[in-house]
Amino acid sequence: MLKQAFTTVAIAGLFGCGGGSTSPMTQNVNTPPPPGGISVTNNVFTPASKTVPVGTAVQWAWNSCTGDVYSGQTCVSHNIVFDDGATSGLQDHGSYSRTFSVAGTYPYHCSVHGPAMSGSITVN
Repeated sequence: MLKQAFTTVAIAGLFGCGGGSTSPMTQNVNTPPPPGGISVTNNVFTPASKTVPVGTAVQWAWNSCTGDVYSGQTCVSHNIVFDDGATSGLQDHGSYSRTFSVAGTYPYHCSVHGPAMSGSITVN
């Protein structure tokens, strides 16, 4: 009887911790950029300027969430707005990709944070 009670308590202890949660509120939603991509963090694009050949797709990845899986995360919204009107839309995580088919310089900024958060893509 004592052995059965101990086994029951041990099994209940394993399930009681609940450490396997996959709730979106506690998951790490930061998205690392692929090699050659651009990271969107709080108030900065890294790298801010980039030179690529014609036909290149550049990917921006949001890394603007802070916190941990126990207390939750806070994510700051940013967007990418190009001078030619192309935009990523406002988002607090995920990624955005744009293919550059014509040579030139493409300045962009975050409309939420203004000129202090800006960058450019030079295409040759």
